[in-house]
This record gives sequence, structure tokens and C-alpha cells, in this order.
Amino acid sequence: MMAYKAKGKDNERVTIKKYANRRLYNTATSSYVTLDHLAQMVKDGTDFAVFDAKTGENITRSVLTHIIVEEENKGQNLLPIDFLRHLISFYGDSLQAVVPNYL
Repeated sequence: MMAYKAKGKDNERVTIKKYANRRLYNTATSSYVTLDHLAQMVKDGTDFAVFDAKTGENITRSVLTHIIVEEENKGQNLLPIDFLRHLISFYGDSLQAVVPNYL
């Protein structure tokens, strides 16, 4: 687990808006970004949240999952298949609430 979380400008969480056309907009820099940019922000320790621009729903979890899928598709195979199968098996299981704390 990270000991710190870097923040955006003025120590605030950076807000990213995702539009219907799948474009991601960084409100801190007033510019469009890609999943690669968001992956770099994670590596840099920048705290951000992604919101659906139309509904306001927090979609950070699905965007982070999408980044992992993209990295895996690039050949960055960090997650073994057995681990992925094991992780999927926890969905809907009584241990589902415990797994996030364990990971």
C-alpha cells in the first residue's frame, strides 16, 4: 500500500470527466487526456477521480480496471491467469467484502 498520495494542484484530488464520446477531460489542466496519461498519473502518485460527465457518477473503478486491461493487452502480463480466475471467483461470494482489504 502507498504511504502517501500526491494530490493535484493545491493538494486537491484531480477531477477527470468522461464524456459520451469516450474522451477524458482533466479539469485541473483543462485538457483532454488518454488512459496512458491516467496510468502515468497513477505511477506518479497523483490522486484523481473520474466522473461520467452526463450523470456525475463516479466511474474511477471501471476506468482503473480498463487501464489494467489495456496494460495486459500491451504484453505487460503482471497478473497470472490463475490469479485472475481466483479473483473472479470472489465476485458474489460471501468473501467479496473481505477481498479488497486483503488486496
